[in-house]
Amino acid sequence: MQRAISKYLTDNIPHLHAFKDEIAFVAAGNPYPYFLIDLISTRKRNLGTGLWDRTETTEDSASQIKVTKHHKVLRFTIRAVNSSEKNGNVIVTEVSDQIDTLLSDLCREGSVNLVDPVSGESLHIEQAIFQGRSDLAPLEKGMPFVYQQTLSFLFVVHRFKTRVVENRMESVKIEI
Repeated sequence: MQRAISKYLTDNIPHLHAFKDEIAFVAAGNPYPYFLIDLISTRKRNLGTGLWDRTETTEDSASQIKVTKHHKVLRFTIRAVNSSEKNGNVIVTEVSDQIDTLLSDLCREGSVNLVDPVSGESLHIEQAIFQGRSDLAPLEKGMPFVYQQTLSFLFVVHRFKTRVVENRMESVKIEI
């Protein structure tokens, strides 16, 4: 999920980089501005009865499908340094505003499918709900100062689980 959302954001915001952790950031040569994504909380619940929601049959087999709803809260930590044109704090604020706008508008017209660039798996996002925004103190280790802000969003994702039913009963005859 984090990879699909990161790709969506970096494709829509020029010169923005996304990393899974600080090690990947350093390995990439410390490009600014960038953001990290952390999974803060997750919750899963079954839709419907909790049993298989529907069965699709063909001539020789049947498939059962179950839908689960996942709530995941992600925190985006945006970081930037001073450039020759702008203060790092201004850059962080502008990038945070762009991310906030993109994610707030993500499901405005209905659900969205994003694709994980590594696995190719499609992610069905029903809602993206703003949770909070915080300014953090600049990181003062070394030079230059690194300005940072965080954004939190709740994503509601529907996942579909399918299983093939191998032993199908055609008809049952009961004698009394």
